[in-house]
Amino acid sequence: MGPVKDSEKKARIMGHIESGIREGAALKLDGRKNIDITGDYPDTCFLGPTIFENVKPDMTIAREEIFGPVMSVLRAGNLDKAIEMCNSSNYGNGNAIFTSDGKSAREFQYRVTSGNVGINIGIVAPMAFFPFSGMKDSFFGILHTMGQEAVRFFTESKVVIQRWL
Repeated sequence: MGPVKDSEKKARIMGHIESGIREGAALKLDGRKNIDITGDYPDTCFLGPTIFENVKPDMTIAREEIFGPVMSVLRAGNLDKAIEMCNSSNYGNGNAIFTSDGKSAREFQYRVTSGNVGINIGIVAPMAFFPFSGMKDSFFGILHTMGQEAVRFFTESKVVIQRWL
């Protein structure tokens, strides 16, 4: 894991971690401790991976986009509740489902309002050639910023209309 953007971003992420602890989520992996930095770099912008379990939808770490090495695990009693949980968020960056049932995976894929959907994979845009397809408050603009849409954005196109008599 590389550094986060700057010390202010690190402080913001650490505030989210503190919020998760305060609100009762189970801290399973604490990225604030024992950070092994290779090289002669200051620790001002480094955080290790942090994992929370037993996260409830009303907790801050479930409601806000953290943009740091923090994973919040939310569990739902059934597929409908899981989709409702995903769709009730103001954000639509990415959602993932882990299942061995193809019908549930397909239903999740089509019903969840999310730009990036992972099925049995937690990183929902693992390759640079996939577009970053956020939705709702997780997306601004008219084009997504990777994959073919980025190529189209930076390509000058020409329209030629001809009529031969």
